[in-house]
Amino acid sequence: MTPAPLGQNQGPAWWPLALVRESGRHAGVRRVALAWVTVGLFAIVTALLEAHFDWSGIPVPVGGATVSVSFYPPLLVTLLLALWLGPTWGSIPAYLSTLVSALYAGLPWQVAALFAFATPVELVIVWGSMVVLDVHPDLQRRRDVWRFVAVATIAAIASSLAGLIWIDARGLDLLAGERIWQGWIIGDILQMCVFAPPLLRVFGPRVRGWVDRQFPLPPRYAFSYTRSVGLVVVIVLLMTAIVFQGVGMITQSLHIAADARTPSGELLLPRLREILYFMALLVLVAIVTTTTFASAIARHGEREQNVGRHDALTGALNRRAFYPAFEKELDRSQRLGLGLSVIFFDVDRFKTLNDSFGHEMGDEVLRQLVRRVQSVMREHDLLFRWGGEEFVILLPHTAPADAPHLAERVRAAVAAVPLVQQYVANPLTVTLSLGTAGTAHRDADPHALVARADQACYRAKQHGRNRVEMAEAAAPELGPELARKLA
Repeated sequence: MTPAPLGQNQGPAWWPLALVRESGRHAGVRRVALAWVTVGLFAIVTALLEAHFDWSGIPVPVGGATVSVSFYPPLLVTLLLALWLGPTWGSIPAYLSTLVSALYAGLPWQVAALFAFATPVELVIVWGSMVVLDVHPDLQRRRDVWRFVAVATIAAIASSLAGLIWIDARGLDLLAGERIWQGWIIGDILQMCVFAPPLLRVFGPRVRGWVDRQFPLPPRYAFSYTRSVGLVVVIVLLMTAIVFQGVGMITQSLHIAADARTPSGELLLPRLREILYFMALLVLVAIVTTTTFASAIARHGEREQNVGRHDALTGALNRRAFYPAFEKELDRSQRLGLGLSVIFFDVDRFKTLNDSFGHEMGDEVLRQLVRRVQSVMREHDLLFRWGGEEFVILLPHTAPADAPHLAERVRAAVAAVPLVQQYVANPLTVTLSLGTAGTAHRDADPHALVARADQACYRAKQHGRNRVEMAEAAAPELGPELARKLA
């Protein structure tokens, strides 16, 4: 899993479920966990009500025809959890709700355990497609609404394949089975495409803002390419298992006589089993082939993305990655009612170091410097190589007055222990000059902010190096054009 992608169009934000372990130390996480458990229990209760009152395949007159519609409340509830918290937060109560409903309806526990994956798979298809297509969960743009409707429809149709298991387990005839299947598809589409969008548009910004304020860490916005391939494979395997279980149950329910024969005189049941085995083999080959090629493409894509965002020498993020990251973090800091700051620093007398020890030693100093700085940064801070020996640290939700304290921690950590001790007889003591600047304005210009921090860094050098200077609060921000020239 990777941090938020550095781009302007963002799909659903999410937090790892493992954060629940922090509930003992963070009151905010505790509040989110309590809300999640409460909503999950509500989903399970509504699943039991649906099974008890049989809200599947309800006939609804539409014009001169009758359409079957099913109402399964846990789908809508867990969809909102998935889009506001993350796929795992929605999938767990979705699975438990469907499992409880299936067991209450009389399905054997082995069959119910497999059948219960249908709803989580449906949620993951929707969530994953929104991530890939950059569909923002608030659905404020018309483009996002139409893409959401499209992926929700596809997910509803895919999930309805589990109806094969339900229909046979309940012993329904062909007509009743068709009514149930139609009801599931239409009911799921109605819930996700008609009921969910208004809820996401009206309540989404408020709920996501509240959740954002509770967690100590910023959200993530994407899976790594490799993990995405693994997720797709799991979904395909689950759907394949569900379909084959359903087909197998239906075949057994036909009560074909053991001595029944085909027109050519062969026994019918062995031939049917051969067909099923052959289909399973084809699916297995397709999955292995698809996984192999998709993994290769994913690894290549991941390398390309890292090359585009990271500095090849030090591994820090590069300058090009700074601006989209700034926009994203500025938006989040504003939603939290906090500021945003940057630290601009460079290595003191780096040219002298290069001239004395050579460029290879200089490169090693920069590599070790990045590791040293990253070791004292907060988890959500971002380090960028700006050029040469110059670096910028982006400090999300940090007030301008707090940035110098963080810069001093970086300065002290670098100066305290010499670098490249294993390469030279006399280890090199490296020092930094650092400048900080911050903003609380929604329309802050990143070029101007970095330029102010750069000016503060220059003052630190003028005043003796190995020190931190803060940009003057009263200094006017530069215009965008001038700031770009200075940056």
